[in-house]
Amino acid sequence: MLQDEPPLVIRSAGTLLDDRAVIFPTLKVDATDRPDVAVLPEIVALQGVGDLSTAADVALLADGRRVVRLRVSMTEPAEISWTVVLHLPAYTDLLRLAADTGCLVFAFTVDGDDGSERGWLGVDVDPDALRSVVEFGA
Repeated sequence: MLQDEPPLVIRSAGTLLDDRAVIFPTLKVDATDRPDVAVLPEIVALQGVGDLSTAADVALLADGRRVVRLRVSMTEPAEISWTVVLHLPAYTDLLRLAADTGCLVFAFTVDGDDGSERGWLGVDVDPDALRSVVEFGA
Protein backbone atom coordinates (compact mmCIF):
# COMPACT_ATOMS: atom_id res chain seq x y z
CA MET A 1 0.00 0.00 0.00
CA LEU A 2 1.32 3.43 -0.92
CA GLN A 3 1.70 6.15 1.68
CA ASP A 4 -1.18 8.58 1.80
CA GLU A 5 -0.31 12.01 0.50
CA PRO A 6 -2.51 14.54 -1.27
CA PRO A 7 -2.39 13.64 -4.96
CA LEU A 8 -1.71 16.13 -7.70
CA VAL A 9 -4.86 17.03 -9.61
CA ILE A 10 -4.96 15.79 -13.18
CA ARG A 11 -6.10 18.61 -15.48
CA SER A 12 -6.04 16.59 -18.68
CA ALA A 13 -4.65 13.45 -20.24
CA GLY A 14 -3.58 12.62 -23.74
CA THR A 15 -0.65 11.54 -25.83
CA LEU A 16 2.54 13.08 -27.12
CA LEU A 17 4.12 12.18 -30.45
CA ASP A 18 7.91 12.38 -30.41
CA ASP A 19 10.22 13.02 -33.37
CA ARG A 20 10.52 9.26 -33.99
CA ALA A 21 6.71 8.97 -34.29
CA VAL A 22 6.45 7.15 -30.95
CA ILE A 23 3.29 7.92 -28.96
CA PHE A 24 3.69 8.52 -25.23
CA PRO A 25 0.89 8.85 -22.67
CA THR A 26 0.79 12.28 -21.04
CA LEU A 27 -0.77 13.72 -17.90
CA LYS A 28 -1.11 17.46 -17.38
CA VAL A 29 -1.09 17.91 -13.60
CA ASP A 30 -1.66 20.89 -11.33
CA ALA A 31 1.38 21.51 -9.14
CA THR A 32 0.06 24.75 -7.58
CA ASP A 33 0.28 23.34 -4.06
CA ARG A 34 3.64 21.70 -4.76
CA PRO A 35 6.16 24.32 -5.89
CA ASP A 36 8.90 21.72 -5.37
CA VAL A 37 7.27 19.59 -8.07
CA ALA A 38 6.52 22.57 -10.35
CA VAL A 39 10.24 23.44 -10.62
CA LEU A 40 11.39 19.85 -11.06
CA PRO A 41 11.66 20.01 -14.88
CA GLU A 42 14.00 23.01 -14.53
CA ILE A 43 16.15 21.15 -11.99
CA VAL A 44 16.31 18.07 -14.20
CA ALA A 45 17.19 20.21 -17.24
CA LEU A 46 20.18 21.63 -15.37
CA GLN A 47 21.32 18.60 -13.39
CA GLY A 48 19.89 15.61 -15.25
CA VAL A 49 17.62 12.86 -14.06
CA GLY A 50 19.03 10.88 -11.18
CA ASP A 51 17.46 8.09 -9.20
CA LEU A 52 13.77 7.91 -10.17
CA SER A 53 11.28 5.16 -9.32
CA THR A 54 7.56 4.51 -9.47
CA ALA A 55 5.13 2.42 -7.48
CA ALA A 56 1.47 1.75 -8.14
CA ASP A 57 -1.41 0.09 -6.39
CA VAL A 58 -5.17 -0.24 -6.73
CA ALA A 59 -7.48 1.35 -4.17
CA LEU A 60 -11.21 1.06 -3.71
CA LEU A 61 -13.06 4.33 -3.12
CA ALA A 62 -15.98 4.63 -0.70
CA ASP A 63 -18.39 4.70 -3.65
CA GLY A 64 -17.05 1.38 -4.97
CA ARG A 65 -14.96 2.76 -7.83
CA ARG A 66 -11.41 1.59 -8.33
CA VAL A 67 -8.41 3.84 -8.84
CA VAL A 68 -4.74 3.34 -9.57
CA ARG A 69 -2.50 5.36 -7.28
CA LEU A 70 0.79 6.04 -8.99
CA ARG A 71 3.63 7.45 -6.91
CA VAL A 72 6.78 8.87 -8.46
CA SER A 73 9.84 9.23 -6.23
CA MET A 74 13.18 10.85 -6.97
CA THR A 75 16.24 10.91 -4.71
CA GLU A 76 18.70 12.67 -7.06
CA PRO A 77 19.16 15.49 -8.03
CA ALA A 78 16.38 16.40 -5.56
CA GLU A 79 14.52 14.34 -3.00
CA ILE A 80 10.89 14.60 -4.01
CA SER A 81 7.81 12.49 -4.61
CA TRP A 82 4.30 12.97 -5.86
CA THR A 83 1.20 10.89 -6.42
CA VAL A 84 -1.57 10.93 -9.01
CA VAL A 85 -4.86 9.06 -8.75
CA LEU A 86 -6.21 7.61 -11.99
CA HIS A 87 -9.82 6.44 -12.01
CA LEU A 88 -10.62 3.16 -13.70
CA PRO A 89 -11.85 2.48 -16.30
CA ALA A 90 -11.41 6.11 -17.53
CA TYR A 91 -7.59 5.91 -17.48
CA THR A 92 -7.19 2.22 -18.30
CA ASP A 93 -6.08 2.81 -21.91
CA LEU A 94 -3.62 5.53 -20.88
CA LEU A 95 -2.11 3.28 -18.20
CA ARG A 96 -1.86 0.37 -20.65
CA LEU A 97 -0.06 2.65 -23.11
CA ALA A 98 2.31 3.67 -20.29
CA ALA A 99 3.00 -0.02 -19.65
CA ASP A 100 3.52 -0.65 -23.38
CA THR A 101 5.95 2.27 -23.80
CA GLY A 102 7.54 2.02 -20.34
CA CYS A 103 7.07 5.76 -19.91
CA LEU A 104 4.56 8.33 -18.66
CA VAL A 105 5.09 12.01 -19.45
CA PHE A 106 4.06 14.62 -16.88
CA ALA A 107 3.38 18.24 -17.80
CA PHE A 108 3.31 20.49 -14.73
CA THR A 109 1.12 23.60 -14.45
CA VAL A 110 0.26 26.01 -11.65
CA ASP A 111 -2.63 28.40 -11.04
CA GLY A 112 -2.05 31.78 -12.59
CA ASP A 113 -0.25 30.32 -15.59
CA ASP A 114 -1.80 30.97 -18.97
CA GLY A 115 -2.58 27.27 -19.25
CA SER A 116 0.78 26.37 -20.70
CA GLU A 117 3.02 23.86 -19.02
CA ARG A 118 5.92 24.85 -16.78
CA GLY A 119 7.85 21.88 -18.02
CA TRP A 120 7.68 18.26 -19.09
CA LEU A 121 9.19 15.25 -17.40
CA GLY A 122 9.24 11.75 -18.85
CA VAL A 123 9.11 9.10 -16.14
CA ASP A 124 10.15 5.51 -16.79
CA VAL A 125 7.70 2.98 -15.35
CA ASP A 126 8.09 -0.73 -14.72
CA PRO A 127 5.93 -2.10 -17.56
CA ASP A 128 5.14 -5.47 -16.00
CA ALA A 129 4.33 -4.07 -12.56
CA LEU A 130 2.08 -1.33 -13.99
CA ARG A 131 0.34 -3.78 -16.31
CA SER A 132 -0.36 -6.13 -13.36
CA VAL A 133 -1.86 -3.30 -11.29
CA VAL A 134 -4.04 -2.09 -14.17
CA GLU A 135 -5.29 -5.57 -15.01
CA PHE A 136 -6.02 -6.27 -11.34
CA GLY A 137 -8.04 -3.04 -11.09
CA ALA A 138 -9.90 -3.47 -14.39
